[in-house]
Amino acid sequence: MVPSLEKLLEIARTYWPSEEDPNQEPSPEAHLLHALWRKKLAEPGPWDVLIDQLDQAFAQNAIGDITTSRDGCFWCAIYPRRSPERSGLHWVYVGCASIIAPVYTVYRVQFEYGERRIFRQLDLEPPATEPAVTMARLMESAMDLSLLPPDIANHPAPVFVGWKSPPKTTLFHALFTSEPDNLP
Repeated sequence: MVPSLEKLLEIARTYWPSEEDPNQEPSPEAHLLHALWRKKLAEPGPWDVLIDQLDQAFAQNAIGDITTSRDGCFWCAIYPRRSPERSGLHWVYVGCASIIAPVYTVYRVQFEYGERRIFRQLDLEPPATEPAVTMARLMESAMDLSLLPPDIANHPAPVFVGWKSPPKTTLFHALFTSEPDNLP
């Protein structure tokens, strides 16, 4: 069950500062987030199970655990296998499991593959097609999380997340990432 909008905003304010620090010192909220990351990364858990399940479900694609502790979530991506004959436009499907709230999201990023990868498009609401459907189902079952509805994800959050600042910061940024198109 997705927590209420008020609860999600409270969670965002717990882990992200509501004021910008002119000295750029880590905020008390940043210390809380780093402590939570240390705990989450120290224990094997459902995230590892999910990555294994994605590897099995999408053996023809490359699965990447792209998690960084600068965000509020575990990240994974389903990349198309690259080869000279597979150049052109391709979607990368991304799953995010928040570590600060019991929610997840699945979205996609379009890149043009050739000599190098070029960002083309971000779709935070991918269509109900494969591999997004299977990724969402596995995230729900392995992680015991609920899908964050787009209307709640797009709600403004009065916090500073990465380079996002109010009024442009949304709950998506606070619960998942401020750079959804910045994939390795």
